[in-house]
Amino acid sequence: MAAPGPYMAGQITGPVPPLPPGQLLYYTPQPSPHAQVTWIPTSIADTYSEPTPFLTKFPIFSELPVELRLRIWQFAAHPRIIEIRSWGDTQRNQYTPIKYSVVPHRPPSILHINSESRAEGLRIYKRVKIGVSTTVMDPNRTYVPWRHHPHNPYTPYNRWRQDSFVFPLAFPYPPVELYIDYSRDTIYLGPEFRSQHLQSFLTTTGDGFELGEVQNLALDRKLWVGSQQGRWEFLRNSLYSLRLRPLKTLYIVPDDELNYLNDKFYYKPHTISLLEPAITYKFKPEGQTEYAKTVVENLGEWFERLWVDSGREAPVVRVKSVRRDGRRMGDFREGLWEVQRMLGDMRVWKNWVPAQST
Repeated sequence: MAAPGPYMAGQITGPVPPLPPGQLLYYTPQPSPHAQVTWIPTSIADTYSEPTPFLTKFPIFSELPVELRLRIWQFAAHPRIIEIRSWGDTQRNQYTPIKYSVVPHRPPSILHINSESRAEGLRIYKRVKIGVSTTVMDPNRTYVPWRHHPHNPYTPYNRWRQDSFVFPLAFPYPPVELYIDYSRDTIYLGPEFRSQHLQSFLTTTGDGFELGEVQNLALDRKLWVGSQQGRWEFLRNSLYSLRLRPLKTLYIVPDDELNYLNDKFYYKPHTISLLEPAITYKFKPEGQTEYAKTVVENLGEWFERLWVDSGREAPVVRVKSVRRDGRRMGDFREGLWEVQRMLGDMRVWKNWVPAQST
């Protein structure tokens, strides 16, 4: 058998050599930015229509049979997109506590209409804590509030600042709580969710297990593109950890933009919609005549391979286009092609075997 083609860190010029379980070989992403891309309109119109005006009063509602009223309340529990944000630069400062938030966020309206709707809402929605992955504390360590921590750049000189002292850890932020119906709602790790927090957020088990029953999960573009050095451990380990959850659909959101989140979208509750994109694409890598597989196809095969012995069906990978209060954000084509270009042909992913399975 012929020896594997030449390769080196940062570049692959031939076949990928067999890798030990869990090992990652860095590589220059494929395909080339000069690939021939064809964008294809879909049958889904890329429009957002304002909801049709409806009556705000129905005086005889209370006279309806209770079974019918409860059925109507169930229809009032609309699917929602719940965006999670994270704070704290843990790459520059390992002592920085991580904070998760779900602002802007509106609780389900069914919970605060009347006592009957609330009772039905509490049957539908489950109260979930977000941020439990960071709240477990080591009983052998000292903890201080972050505002007094010696590694907080805004903390004045205090008694902890000693060169020979083992720095204490900062008290973690408490988790946030919200009502979720996992069968209806989609959890969205948006443009304000830091890439450096993704792995710890999804791979922590035990008391710090996050989103244990999530069925629909969306990830913003920047969580898919990895780093400029071609490092994918955080993303790949995070995706593999989803085997522990009943995930049905995983969405790529390529057109949300942190820079476009003006004050209205940044601070105030608003509606987030994930729509079917109006275009899709196919491409031929530079110098080739055959169409290559898209990132959606490659990811689908990767999930199928690693989920085969999990006892669950592999999640379906799809692309969605985001709207905030019906407004477009970033450039859909540019964002989706960036994900395709950075993940490339996923040749290293296809040979990857998780270390814990050996």
